[in-house]
Amino acid sequence: MHRPEPIQVSGMEKIILTTFTDPMMGLSYECEPIFRKLESHFAGRIEFRYVMAGLVRDVGDFMTPEEREETARDPKSGIRKYCLRLADIYRSEESITGMPIRMEGFHLFDAEHRSSWPLDIAYEAAKLTAPDKAERFLYRLRYATIVETRQTTKTEEQLRVAELSGIDLEAFTKALKNGTAEAAFREDREMAGKLGIRSLPAYLLQYGEKAVLIRSLIGYEGFVSAIRELAKGEILPETPALTEEAVTELVGKRKLISLLELKEAFGQDNRSTLLMILERLKSEKKVRLEGTDRDCFVFRNEQDPGKK
Repeated sequence: MHRPEPIQVSGMEKIILTTFTDPMMGLSYECEPIFRKLESHFAGRIEFRYVMAGLVRDVGDFMTPEEREETARDPKSGIRKYCLRLADIYRSEESITGMPIRMEGFHLFDAEHRSSWPLDIAYEAAKLTAPDKAERFLYRLRYATIVETRQTTKTEEQLRVAELSGIDLEAFTKALKNGTAEAAFREDREMAGKLGIRSLPAYLLQYGEKAVLIRSLIGYEGFVSAIRELAKGEILPETPALTEEAVTELVGKRKLISLLELKEAFGQDNRSTLLMILERLKSEKKVRLEGTDRDCFVFRNEQDPGKK
């Protein structure tokens, strides 16, 4: 895989933000409010791309000596113990931005499913099959893993997420089985290796022929500062107007989005107006809301989950 080519929009170049990640990463999931703010404040001037670098080759690589010994004796018990500790790590990451993390019954790995790489390969299958829906698939896969605590290392769960994302299941399954998705994943890992990326997430910011690699987790202001430096002030953020049309458009594009992301996209000081708009959309049956105010998600109501 080569470095993405610069993109032109209406005669102006876009910022390309490529994230090196893995679908199971709580740290990347917690970045969604930051990305929604970048998306809305740099409207039309930023594009998000994702490179699957593979986080967990095998759970044994991340186990404590005690967990490893128990797994050797009893794989089911040892991996269950590892998952309990991993759940605590996820919970600690919720403090980064506040994106809801629910770990009740978390069991991502078991004796037959010891790697996160199948999740990476599933994303590649989505990107090969339906590039315009791949980001939606990635978000839904994280939601299923971190909020619904479904065992997304299983193929049947990946198929469920693909269907919810509006992806053709026959084409998706073909990409999973014929080796093309796995080959794309190998290319992604090779790209990460060539850039010297050793920890995730990492970010590649590009503007025209210029690029900067960011090797650590940063917030919105950190990205704005990097963009300002990279683009020499040619691209600056603008706060979008909070209107019912704008909220409807963003929810329609994402299909599933947290209330926290919407607040960040339109400004935390607009919270009461945003809630009023969502209640109106809910009364009109255009959206449904799930969860409390603190951990609420907004779903676009559609008879057919595959509708654009």
